Amino acid sequence: MPSHKRVLQLTGGGSYAITLPKSWVKRLDITEGTTLNVEVLEDGSLLITPEDRKLTKDMSEIVIEDSPAIVRDIVGSYLMGFNIIRLKSSKPFKIETVNEIRKCVRRLAGAEIIEELPNSMEIQILLDPEAVTPDKVLRRMGSLVNSMVSDSFTSVMNGDLNLAEKSLQRDEEVDRHYFTLVRIVRFAIRDPEIAKKIGLSQLRLMDFRLVAKFLEDSGDHAASISMEVLKNKGPQIPENMMNTFIQLNDILTKNGTESIEAFISEDVSLALKVLERRGEYSKLYEAIISSLNYAPDDLRNYMTKIILNIERINENNVDIAELTAPITVKALP
Repeated sequence: MPSHKRVLQLTGGGSYAITLPKSWVKRLDITEGTTLNVEVLEDGSLLITPEDRKLTKDMSEIVIEDSPAIVRDIVGSYLMGFNIIRLKSSKPFKIETVNEIRKCVRRLAGAEIIEELPNSMEIQILLDPEAVTPDKVLRRMGSLVNSMVSDSFTSVMNGDLNLAEKSLQRDEEVDRHYFTLVRIVRFAIRDPEIAKKIGLSQLRLMDFRLVAKFLEDSGDHAASISMEVLKNKGPQIPENMMNTFIQLNDILTKNGTESIEAFISEDVSLALKVLERRGEYSKLYEAIISSLNYAPDDLRNYMTKIILNIERINENNVDIAELTAPITVKALP
């Protein structure tokens, strides 16, 4: 929204007044006599909202016509908070396009195709941002990602193709929770009343969005590990590498669980535990790298890809913990 400058005016009785932007009044469809709630925020700014505010039609519905990237546009519209997504085409949709749309809608929580015609489709999203709290979505998402990471690790250690496949299948569910959380966060940022009702500041909402992205990235890397196991038919890991790998799995499992819990509960001591394990993790990581110098080429290539994905998962856990841990400022001389 564009910014508007207003001059403060003194009225009778010692009160002060400013005029409201006409575009804002029209956008919210309010008229003379409407009661406005005025709230003083922590940073000193004012939040002005009409009583019984409802989203206007232009904020709840979008029409997508002849899109060259229809799946991307559906996801983008979902994340922006639109409740009705209308798809139109000058020609009948191809069966491949319809299948892509159906698959996309299944990945979006609360989304349903309520009308399907040769040249048009209508998707409705029934997801109340006030009923689905970000902390519950994030905790569930963290649990899914951690189980993916654990199963992908175990599939590498045991050469278990079924477990690798099981881990891989959870990636779609992780994406669904990620899209849900991003939609809620963006909805709450756009409508401060919702942010107030769910009890999160604008800064906290941004942090939730960032943590969700870290988790989604970790899920992708866990999926990449599982795909490597499936592609290479689960080769056997040498005994001298197995014990180190088990210890790495233990650290990543603890860090994955504790970093999310630390962030949601704002537990600084728990976040510091995650950060304190960085030295132990680095030693194990370097030990794995060193042991690969003496491995056959095919095993070295396979394990190098596995290790690179593990490193990214570890970095994401640390980044989540650092959002909770306090900043240490050294005194200047």
